[in-house]
Amino acid sequence: MYNVFTFIEFFFGSYPFLATVSSISLLTKLYVLSILFKQQNYSPILAISRNYLLFVLIGASFEDIAWILLSAREYFTIQLNSPLYLIILFFMKCAWVFFSLQYQSLALFLENLVDPRKTITLRQKIFIFITTIFGIYFILSSLVTFYPLKSFAPWFSLLMQGLFPLYAIFILMPTTLYVCLTIIKLQRIPRILKKQFFILIRLLIVPRLLLDFIQYYPFAYPFSYFTGYFTSCYSIIGISTTLLTIAIYFCARKIMGLRFLNFQNHVQDHRRFNFIDRFKDTLEELAKTSTVKELGHINQTFFKEAFGIPHSRIGLYIRTINLVEGSSPKFELSHTETLAETFLSIKNVELEKCINKVKILIYDEIEFNNFYDPNEADTLILKFMDSINADIFLPIYKNQSIIGYIIVERHARLHEFYTQTERDEMLIFASYLGNIINLLQNRNLETLIYQEKELKEELYKKHQEINQYKESIHSFLKNNKHKDIGIIFYKQRHFIFANQAAKEIIKININTNQGSPLTKALKTIAQQVEEYKSPQSCIAKNSDGERIVISGVPNLEKNHVIITVYYPDFSDIIARQINLLKDPTLWDYLLYLETTKPGMLINQLIPGSGEQLLAFKINLLQASLTKKALLLEMAADDLLPTVELLHHISMRTTLHVLTLQGPCKGFDIAIKLFGINPIFGNNPENSKPLLEKLDGNGTLFIQNIECIDLETQEYLAEFIKYGYYRIFKSSQKMQSNVRLICSTNHNLQTLVHEGSFSAALFNELKKTSLSMPSLLTLPDNELTELAQSLAEQSLKTDDFKNVLDLNPKDKYKIVTSKPASLVELKTRVQQLLAQKSKQNAIDHEVQFNPAYDTSDPDLILAVRLGKHALRDQRIMTMLWNKFKNQNKIATFLGVNRSSINRRCKEYNLE
Repeated sequence: MYNVFTFIEFFFGSYPFLATVSSISLLTKLYVLSILFKQQNYSPILAISRNYLLFVLIGASFEDIAWILLSAREYFTIQLNSPLYLIILFFMKCAWVFFSLQYQSLALFLENLVDPRKTITLRQKIFIFITTIFGIYFILSSLVTFYPLKSFAPWFSLLMQGLFPLYAIFILMPTTLYVCLTIIKLQRIPRILKKQFFILIRLLIVPRLLLDFIQYYPFAYPFSYFTGYFTSCYSIIGISTTLLTIAIYFCARKIMGLRFLNFQNHVQDHRRFNFIDRFKDTLEELAKTSTVKELGHINQTFFKEAFGIPHSRIGLYIRTINLVEGSSPKFELSHTETLAETFLSIKNVELEKCINKVKILIYDEIEFNNFYDPNEADTLILKFMDSINADIFLPIYKNQSIIGYIIVERHARLHEFYTQTERDEMLIFASYLGNIINLLQNRNLETLIYQEKELKEELYKKHQEINQYKESIHSFLKNNKHKDIGIIFYKQRHFIFANQAAKEIIKININTNQGSPLTKALKTIAQQVEEYKSPQSCIAKNSDGERIVISGVPNLEKNHVIITVYYPDFSDIIARQINLLKDPTLWDYLLYLETTKPGMLINQLIPGSGEQLLAFKINLLQASLTKKALLLEMAADDLLPTVELLHHISMRTTLHVLTLQGPCKGFDIAIKLFGINPIFGNNPENSKPLLEKLDGNGTLFIQNIECIDLETQEYLAEFIKYGYYRIFKSSQKMQSNVRLICSTNHNLQTLVHEGSFSAALFNELKKTSLSMPSLLTLPDNELTELAQSLAEQSLKTDDFKNVLDLNPKDKYKIVTSKPASLVELKTRVQQLLAQKSKQNAIDHEVQFNPAYDTSDPDLILAVRLGKHALRDQRIMTMLWNKFKNQNKIATFLGVNRSSINRRCKEYNLE
């Protein structure tokens, strides 16, 4: 312990350290002095306080100069009675003059700070008189340095130097502090000024008094002032000077930010400005807002996160009624609103100028301004803010008029002031808020959100149509090299190839392959030409699945039929079915059906081509090219295949099916779809809502939409219309890009009239609905053609198609059975083919298409590729995820299990 004190005495009491710390202290005070001299923006009433502070700093600076000279004298060992020694001694004695000036000026400054209009009292005059006596003696004592007088005894000078610190520390300053605290207690002092005063007391005045007491009356030397000029414990001086210098720096920095002597117009903040980081989320929320209630919630959240103001201490008030459609009129104003409206209706030019100038009324700042520069406008504002108990009154402007205001309750932040940075943040927030309120008042916001969503969906649809057009053109350009026309002669039930082009286009032996659909098409054309003696044509597919045009004309001279085959162009594709279109302007969709992948998938699902089925397929293609919510009205068995087709064409990755069997009770469906406000508890499944999980790449299919409760239907209607959904039992909105598909087997319009279905949801769903023609009412020719096409699909090879072809009797059975759905028709056709194969004893040889019973477009594509699917890792991964068995995959693709095993190892599918 002795070594520690020795080190302190040696280091802090060394003359170099003492000179260094005194120099730093001097520079700090000179810096503050420069600020005071440069500053011109102060109230005239504060001129006296500023002058007192100047004297305090000048006295303190001279004291530092004295210590610097003393350190230099001792360090360089200047000889006694030398001129330089006497000059240094003179300055050291003069330091006592400035020391007394410093304390007296500090006492006057503190009292004038809390009561700037108060004149010098009798008590202050007495203290000034006493200080003056000490000061005069110290002046005379310093002059004696050059002109020694016998009347000035050294012991009396030491006595006076010991008495003045006692007088200043225990009489002058305590009395001054007591008077100041009494004034603060009894009079109404601005909160900013109180904060300044107590910062000065805590950080500077009390530490200064304590350190001066220790410095001039150290405990190790209680009687040193009666035995020597200064204490020999220079370490205490070094430590006290260091601490006081630090205290001066932090105290000056803190009170300068609090508008010290009214130098600044607003309270300053030395923290980093990070407004954008915390405001960007608020901007996103404002962009989604459509009701005033949501604005209030966003306002509370922003002020809580940005300024630490509790939700209950802030309110948003809108001056206009009936802001949005459906809002109830508000006839009665609250007490706060009444007072605010009365204040805003005051016709006072000065008041209007003041409000327009400051933009935001902060009680503490206006009170501080009015304390030093009273005026009518500030007085009215303070009276108004007292009446509504407000810390902040933030008007919200639009077109130079106040359309609303934000009120922060008094003392919402008890220990902090609102800084200029925070003031600017509030003004920016109010500016954005004004725009949103203006949109709400003019009923434009919901319309804009709706129009934006419609525009995005229309843009998406146009983009998809352009892609279909490009794909269609590409399909023709790909076959552009096939310009040759094949020629075939048909005579006596025998086909003869007349050129090489015919063999390249047909690619099979049509005389021996009697079961091929292409052979059947050629025979049909030839027989029709022979029978009617007129040209006939059709479009068929060769063994590679390529469309070809077959045209036949009679050769009457040689009594045979000339058949030409070639790859079709635009006109061939359109001319075949354009007469079946109810709306000829949809010819482009007819082209897409025949030439694009989505069209092929639709034709795979519904191979028929009658008038009603063609219209439905075009509607289905149109629905697949948009993101709009879709209502399906068809047989229950056909719903899932149609949904899977739409999901696949939309190129979405996740399909979620929500099947409802009866009326929903409770809020389980709502919570599952939208989540729930945390106030009401967590999601029972402890998972994200479906609209969040499926956002961006998912399709949600809700079967039997009429079973959902009315409140959930309203939430769904809002989501479909605007693209945003509200968390259940909350005003918080979330964006979602889920493709919504619904189905019903009821008449929704009737349910709306009965009050059991939401009119808003019905209005949204009816905009894009898809109704499949019932097979029960389908014309016989369309139904039989559909059945024939399904029969051709069901067989994997063409070997037995001639034997298993549907005859008129088979078609009659199908027509009379009246299947209700496409799935039922598929099943009956396959059963009929299986029965015919048994009758012909070929049931063990017939191979049915494994993709016939599936509606998954991915599986259909895999079957179409066959063994070539083994080269596609994505398809093999999909097959493994669906079957989880190599034998099933091999059977499905019609390949060896060893090939599947080899590919599974290559693709790490285990």
